[in-house]
Amino acid sequence: MKETNNMQENELYFDDDEIDLRELFNALWTAKKLIILITAIFAIGSVVYSLSLNDYYKSGSIFLARSASGNQGLSQYSGLAAMAGITLPSSSGEDKAAQMIELIKSRKFVKHLMTFENILPSILAAKSYNNSTQELLFNQKLYESETKTWKNNEIPSYLKAHKSYIGMLSITQNKKTGFISINIEHISPVFAKDFLELIIRESNELIRKKDMEESKQGLEYLTSELSKTPFVEIKESINNLIEAQLETQMLAQINQDYILIEIEPPFIPEQKSKPIRTYICVTGTMLGGMLSVLIVLIRHYSFGEEDQAVE
Repeated sequence: MKETNNMQENELYFDDDEIDLRELFNALWTAKKLIILITAIFAIGSVVYSLSLNDYYKSGSIFLARSASGNQGLSQYSGLAAMAGITLPSSSGEDKAAQMIELIKSRKFVKHLMTFENILPSILAAKSYNNSTQELLFNQKLYESETKTWKNNEIPSYLKAHKSYIGMLSITQNKKTGFISINIEHISPVFAKDFLELIIRESNELIRKKDMEESKQGLEYLTSELSKTPFVEIKESINNLIEAQLETQMLAQINQDYILIEIEPPFIPEQKSKPIRTYICVTGTMLGGMLSVLIVLIRHYSFGEEDQAVE
């Protein structure tokens, strides 16, 4: 008897589930026009939105950090060099690579880049790009391109520029190979390539000047100390340090790509990197379909139960 009762209860549950599914399908079928309308609105809206977005282009390059070849044995003199306030050249490219990466991402470097013409408005006031003339158009509400002045003479700060700059920049290093990949994304493919070249050139130049100045000061100090000390061992150590500083100056003078050795140069991209309009349209349409179904179900079960309660 108990088994018979359990079977009957299970049949009732199955019947209830079947009725619920049929009721659900009928509710959706009855409101099919509303579902189609909401889905169509979202589909059209996503198409319009995707077409209103600017195309972005990404220019990239690959580099390898230069390592100092003749300074492997200078670590024993690091204590003496530190006392003299001298920075020894690193024997590995990893330190130089890390130094270069942090420089490129720094606010100080962005402030330096802002001294070049059209860099700041191209970062903060770019509106659209004309493919036929390869001309970058600016938002006239922010920047007057003809007079090259900002509205109300309110020049944006380098902090604001840095925030947009970081959004344009992507820089990574492969820990296994040591290769450094640098990319710039912008609505102008020409500016993306030119700006990336500027970043590489100026970052190399700033570190080159820094190392040149430090090695010059170090040479002056070491030469002075060499003439003062009577100890042969200390003189030998100082001579090794002088040799390292002379090598730094030589590398800085003869190498245009002082730290970053170019493997793959920046290029003018032909294909856009974003937006993916198909993805936006499909996602928008699916969102509209799911939302319309949710609205129909909420309306059916909420108001349907209220109607039954009134009856």
